[in-house]
Amino acid sequence: MVELDIDDTTQTGQIVLRPNASGTWRFNLYLLYTLMIVSGTVSIGFLFAGAWMILPFSIIEMGALAGCMFYCNRQCNRQEVITVSDELVSIEQGVRSPNQAITYQRLWAKYLVSPPPHPWGVSRIAIRSHNHESELGQFLSQADKQQLVKALKRVTPR
Repeated sequence: MVELDIDDTTQTGQIVLRPNASGTWRFNLYLLYTLMIVSGTVSIGFLFAGAWMILPFSIIEMGALAGCMFYCNRQCNRQEVITVSDELVSIEQGVRSPNQAITYQRLWAKYLVSPPPHPWGVSRIAIRSHNHESELGQFLSQADKQQLVKALKRVTPR
């Protein structure tokens, strides 16, 4: 998802990049609790039938599923904020708060768009200056990357 706040007269602004999240954390928790209840009911039924080894594996399975859901939700909360001012281009990347901040001189910064490596792939967008390069929007879909390219053209000095 690409959110734009660009002033076309000064060619400055802010671009916020977020991955497309299919479900909220609350929805994922409801799904996890439902699966835990079903799995727990079945494993307790097997426990009473004498197959006690089902219960520990069911607990391990639900723990692994909870860990995977947490990881996926964390990746869906990633965010990149590209701020273009008169003199600087700054990129802040992080999950809840900026974990990494990179600053480039606007005069020397160049945006690079590489074509997809294969027909069903996605293109690569990067910013480069003085042998330092940062990829932008690794998590974006091809349509979102095309929107990002259009936004970067709006803030590129002519």
